[in-house]
Amino acid sequence: MLTPLGRARPADADSLVELLAACHARIRHHAELAVTLAAPAAAAQPATAIAEAAAAVARYFSVALPLHAADEDHSLAPRLIRAFPAVAPALTHVAADHAAHDAAVARVLAPVAALAADPTRRAELAPVLAAAAEDLRAAFAAHLALEEAEVFPLVPRLPAAEQAAVIAELRARRR
Repeated sequence: MLTPLGRARPADADSLVELLAACHARIRHHAELAVTLAAPAAAAQPATAIAEAAAAVARYFSVALPLHAADEDHSLAPRLIRAFPAVAPALTHVAADHAAHDAAVARVLAPVAALAADPTRRAELAPVLAAAAEDLRAAFAAHLALEEAEVFPLVPRLPAAEQAAVIAELRARRR
């Protein structure tokens, strides 16, 4: 029930769209895991499982998510705007979402960090985490749907050299 997703690196995928889609899958997974940690059924889980799942959520949203946002904002968006100027409003919205997510992520990080440190506080922290995790999950659902509908279809239309450059930058951020 609280099994964290494995730490597959985005560099394992073959195409830029696959790399981005894998990141989106991890965002969804960790947002859902945060919701699950707050659910009543989580109370039946061993303390070690709660602590490990909470640590995975904290690690993902504090380390990996900022890298993904940088991939999109600094590596992908400028190239897409140069090649397809009509996508600029969608990418401006995406970048604004990334900034707005910081507050929602912070609201989740505080209780999951506390749970990772002391899983016996789950009952106390569950109401705060539940509200924060639901808000985060909803924010990401809308955000990821926009990216997948309006941005992802353009990525394969970028020249191969541009896609390769984005992939190289993405991998360099994770070294």
